[in-house]
Amino acid sequence: MATVNSLAREIVFKIVYYGPGLGGKTTTLQHLHATAKPEHRGRLVSLATPGDRTLYFDFLPILLPKMRGMSVRLQLYTVPGQVYYDATRKLVLKGADGLVFVADSQPSRMDANLESLQNLRDNLREQGLELSKVPHVFQYNKRDLDDVVPVDELERALNAHEAPAIKTSAALGDGVYEALETIARLVLEGFERKAPTLEPTFVPRLDEDDGGLSAVLRNINVEPPPQVESVPQPEAIEPEAVDATDDVADAPEFSLAELWPEAEQHLVRQAEKAIAAGDYVQAIELCNQLVARTFASAAGLFGATEAPRDPAMVPLLLGLDGRRYLAFRALVRDARGGAEVTARQALQAIAFAAEARIVRTGLP
Repeated sequence: MATVNSLAREIVFKIVYYGPGLGGKTTTLQHLHATAKPEHRGRLVSLATPGDRTLYFDFLPILLPKMRGMSVRLQLYTVPGQVYYDATRKLVLKGADGLVFVADSQPSRMDANLESLQNLRDNLREQGLELSKVPHVFQYNKRDLDDVVPVDELERALNAHEAPAIKTSAALGDGVYEALETIARLVLEGFERKAPTLEPTFVPRLDEDDGGLSAVLRNINVEPPPQVESVPQPEAIEPEAVDATDDVADAPEFSLAELWPEAEQHLVRQAEKAIAAGDYVQAIELCNQLVARTFASAAGLFGATEAPRDPAMVPLLLGLDGRRYLAFRALVRDARGGAEVTARQALQAIAFAAEARIVRTGLP
C-alpha cells in the first residue's frame, strides 16, 4: 500500500519482483543498482545462500525525479524463488503496489514459471486480492540465449490478463529499465484512480516526453560491475565489516518479526533495532534466544520439553544444515567472549534465526 507523506510531499510505492528461482530477479536489481545514478538509488541489500541464491529477499530503493513537486520513491523487492521459502514470499508480497513477474524463457523452465505464477495467485488470494486487480507486468527474461520459448507461447501460457510484457536480458541489462518504467506507470495510474480525494498536485505522473526512466536514471558514463551487499549464511562468514547505520532512511519498511508468533515478535524487533544501532553483540544474543525458542517449540512436537543440546539433533528436528547451526553457535560464543562482532555477522545471525523459524512454521 502506497505511503503518502503530505508534509514532506513524498509518496513511497512497493514493487515486488516475483518468479521462479534463478530466473533473473536478483540480476535485474543488480543491474539497476550498478547503472543508476548515485542520487537516484540507495544501497542494494541481498540476503543470499553461499550458492548466490536469494534466501530471503533483495531490497533496492529507487528515487524518481520529482513530479509535480512530489518526491516518488520506489522500494524494489525480490522474493526467494524456492518454494521452500513460501512464508518469506508471503511476507515480502504483503502491501505490494505493483508486481513484476520475471519468467525464465528457457523451455526447461516452463513448469517452474507456471508453478511460481500459481503460487503468486494463491498468495495474493490469501490477502484478499486477485492478480487481475493488481498492477503487474511480465518480464520475459534470458532472451539473449539461443534456445528460448517464443514470446507468443509465453503469453498464452502465463499472461491471462494481457498485462504489458517486456523481453529482457537481465545479464546484459536489455529491457530492464523498460520493465521498471512500465510497472511504475501502472502503479502511478492505479494510485490516481484509488486516491480521487487527493489534490491533483499530489498525484505524480511520468511525462511521456521525458525519454523514459532509463534516460533519467541511468548513468550512461559508468558501467561498473554489480555492487551487491551479499550476506551469506554463517558457514561463509567473512571478516569484512559493514556499517549498518548507512542509508538508514532507505531501510525496508517491514520487519522479519511477522515470521514469529506475536509473543516473540518483540525480540525480533529488538534484534533489528540493535543491528541498526550498531549493537551487534546484543543482536546476536537476541537471535540466540529466538533460535532456542524455535528449537524448544519443535522439540515439543517430538515429545521433548527443552531445546536440544546435541547439535546432531537439529537436522533431525528441523531439517537444518548442522554445519550452519554449529557456525551459529560459534558466533554466539565469540560474541559472548568479547570478540569483535561485525554487522555482517549480526545479519547472518538473524538470517539463521529466520531460516529456523521458517522451517518450524512448516511443521504441524
